[in-house]
Amino acid sequence: MRCTTWTSERMPVSYGQYYLQGDEFLSEYDDTDTVGRIFAGNSLAAGGPEHLTVMAGTHTGWIRLTTHHRADEPALPGPEWETVVDVSICSTSGVLRLFRWAGDAEESAGNFATAGAGWYRVRVQVRGRDEGHAHEGDAPSPEEHVLSVWPAPPQPDTVHRADDTIARTHYDPSRPPGLPVQP
Repeated sequence: MRCTTWTSERMPVSYGQYYLQGDEFLSEYDDTDTVGRIFAGNSLAAGGPEHLTVMAGTHTGWIRLTTHHRADEPALPGPEWETVVDVSICSTSGVLRLFRWAGDAEESAGNFATAGAGWYRVRVQVRGRDEGHAHEGDAPSPEEHVLSVWPAPPQPDTVHRADDTIARTHYDPSRPPGLPVQP
């Protein structure tokens, strides 16, 4: 099993967001409804061709973020992770990079489209979103995220766990899961 890991103790978020984006995002696609799909869906992440938006609890500041480029699906995390979701996104360019809200890439995190153009599954697991939402000041937020990406055919969103206040406010398990957005 191949896995490359990158960690930042100070991943900047603004408006509670950070992203994966491909080279054709904005020139070929846009995400005008992505944030709405997050709040009407799994409460944590949504994407489409060439992009994924992740919603943090911290409005503006820094979170701890660990990323994994994987060859296969990771094991489910333990109960210390409050909210865990899987979503599918398609890379049409063969490039998916980590971006901050203002449009700056975290180049050191690498290219997440490890198998080139095609479909990927993304697992986002978080803890401390509630504390991050209440956090103010220049110190890093207590919020922590892990983002794992691996090649996989498209599937509906999977919510493994939705146990923070943000998830309990927005996620409704009686709604149908979000479907992958086709290119």
